Amino acid sequence: MVEKSRLSLLNNYAISGENLDYGNLRPLEESDLQSWWDTVPGARHFIKEVFSALDLHRSVALHLAQSEAENFINILQDKLRRRYLSQTIEIFDYDGVDDIEIFVEGLTEKYAPNFLRDFTVDEPMADLAEQNVLTGYIIIVRLNSKISNLSDAVADFNSINPEVGGSIIFVTAEDNPPPSLMRFSDYLTPYDVQFFAITLLEDTNLSPQIKLYTATLVAKLAGSSAILAKNFARIELFMDGEKFIKKIIPSLDEDFFYRAVWECQIQFLLPIVEEVRGRIIEKYKGQLKSILPVTDAFGALIEDPYDLELGMLFHHGNRNNIFSIADSEILKVAHVARNLLAHLEVLTRNSVENVFALAD
Repeated sequence: MVEKSRLSLLNNYAISGENLDYGNLRPLEESDLQSWWDTVPGARHFIKEVFSALDLHRSVALHLAQSEAENFINILQDKLRRRYLSQTIEIFDYDGVDDIEIFVEGLTEKYAPNFLRDFTVDEPMADLAEQNVLTGYIIIVRLNSKISNLSDAVADFNSINPEVGGSIIFVTAEDNPPPSLMRFSDYLTPYDVQFFAITLLEDTNLSPQIKLYTATLVAKLAGSSAILAKNFARIELFMDGEKFIKKIIPSLDEDFFYRAVWECQIQFLLPIVEEVRGRIIEKYKGQLKSILPVTDAFGALIEDPYDLELGMLFHHGNRNNIFSIADSEILKVAHVARNLLAHLEVLTRNSVENVFALAD
């Protein structure tokens, strides 16, 4: 299996120059958005940081993936209206050229028509803040075109730090954003997406262990995308993952998908396999001591039962008729799983279920 770097599908497609067909995806419903922004810790923290800046009458520049930006703007507008009752919340679309002077001109034409640019102030955003013409406004700027010096512009505005006044929230989905922007992906961890996926899987008949396993796979595949998490967090992902995902993303990178599955199986199944090995050794250690020492594949002498790896345990135990039929079958399930995973192979759904059953 070709090893892939740990990228979300969104990043994987961006790197390869492909675009996801969002027409194949189920849209996020209002309940999904509320769950994402109100309960997922990373998403809540991101919004809290925005509020902290606004409370100080500061402006911020935010970056979200294209698939997230519009939903975020709508949710943010609603939250701002409920939090800042005395402020007017507006959305301003900027499609202009890459020039902060042109941006300020367009913004003030709409919200501060009496603004006269003072060119003794070098930076237009500093002049905008200095004249305090946006008092009473919180303006969400949907950047549909790039402003290359956006971070500097926000810093210029915030350098004035008026005691009262308006704030501007820039939201961009540009490729390769500068690190100085507040990037939503920096606030989100795989555990956040896993948490969201578990809530979406809540009504399925999967066992708690398999729900957690499936939610972890969702997190590996979806990256920071709520809409991908929503579409992947289905019982079908566990039942027949490749076929299910290919219905959503026909040009799926199979190596990437199987790498994610393998990592989940390593994370969840190997501890169970190791626990089985220890349990069997503990149960039969007297009989096992009677057949030791033995040599391993490298010629090393094994004298302690607890040093027997699964393969040796399975081979020597069965060869000497040490185990019961039931325990021999348990050990076989663990041994086969361990051997496949060690060779970068993935287990079938039935095999995964059989290994999880060993933990019961």
